[in-house]
Amino acid sequence: MIHVHVTSWFLALILFFITYMLYKKNAGKKSKIFHMILRVLYLAILATGGHLLAGYLTDPGIVNKGPLIIKGTLGLVMIGLMEIILVQRKRGEGRLMNWVFFWVSLVLVLFYGYIVLG
Repeated sequence: MIHVHVTSWFLALILFFITYMLYKKNAGKKSKIFHMILRVLYLAILATGGHLLAGYLTDPGIVNKGPLIIKGTLGLVMIGLMEIILVQRKRGEGRLMNWVFFWVSLVLVLFYGYIVLG
């Protein structure tokens, strides 16, 4: 299940940047298609992440469950920021702070996923 989750995240990040560039170029129909595919990947990420989180939370061998909750929350924040950035780009708006939060959240998610939880 972890491989499906990581692959979904990897594909979602690639599609996120492709969709962002398509919105930037005003490629209406293509960008909308990629955005919808990205939203389906969000569902896959949420399903696999929820399954993994539930499995880890019910594991009696894991004593400190705090990092799991933090990583799950950061994952939700990442999905929210990706969607906010794309919708703002679609409207012709853009805020630097959303990108700052995006990159900080991405680094924290990777840190918790690979260093803390390993």
